Amino acid sequence: MSTAAATGKIGSRTERIGTPYEELRALIVSGRLPPGARIAEEPLAEWLGLSRTPVREALQRLRQQRLLVEVGGGAGVRVRLAVAPLKRDQMQELYGLAGALEAHAARGLAAWTERERLRLARELESVEKSFAVEAAKNPLDYDRLFETHDAFHRELTRHAIGPETAALLHTIRPHLDRYEWFYAPLTGPDFTATHAEHRAIIDALKAGNARRLERAVQANWENGATRLAPVIEEYDARIQLPGGPITASWPRRLVAAAAPWK
Repeated sequence: MSTAAATGKIGSRTERIGTPYEELRALIVSGRLPPGARIAEEPLAEWLGLSRTPVREALQRLRQQRLLVEVGGGAGVRVRLAVAPLKRDQMQELYGLAGALEAHAARGLAAWTERERLRLARELESVEKSFAVEAAKNPLDYDRLFETHDAFHRELTRHAIGPETAALLHTIRPHLDRYEWFYAPLTGPDFTATHAEHRAIIDALKAGNARRLERAVQANWENGATRLAPVIEEYDARIQLPGGPITASWPRRLVAAAAPWK
């Protein structure tokens, strides 16, 4: 057994992929660091196997992006950081923004030639088939399910999205993905509605109808928000989140808290 494994650390810098910021952001977005989890710099640095300086810089960047929030502080009490909460209102706003931006990008696909549209439609059908295969598995691998679902939306827009729209989507992407990772599994395992909405997008693309395509994309996001909203309220009412700073024993506890569906 390696030293890293014995101490519960993630591993040396040569063993890991990504900067401390990228690693921490991935842990937050995927729910391995769940909403409300308090973050203490020193034990976090020890857990990651890093010095405190790069961890401090990563935490500051994550706070600027609102993935971490300040808790406590005031009246001589030291300010601490915690993983930002997930809220119904925020989710609905994010899904509305994502739907509008993605629909704007997809609308331009209607101007493609029929041959180009049919080629993209076949690619989307292939991605959707992979998503359906993952959705039919028992037990479900929700990480893989997220990846295949996300691939459908990225494939839809990657050929037509402009730089300004892409920049706006990139800004909200980590916040959007938190809801997809943390709560979406609780809406399954029946993804019939999602499959039907993806089919409507593909059919609109084949038809070359800009308005129909735009509306199909927006409907997919809007309906997703509608399905997710009650789940958020129900889950938030019963979840028992761990408190206190992170220690080297947290990885297993984090996964148990953040992924009760597994």
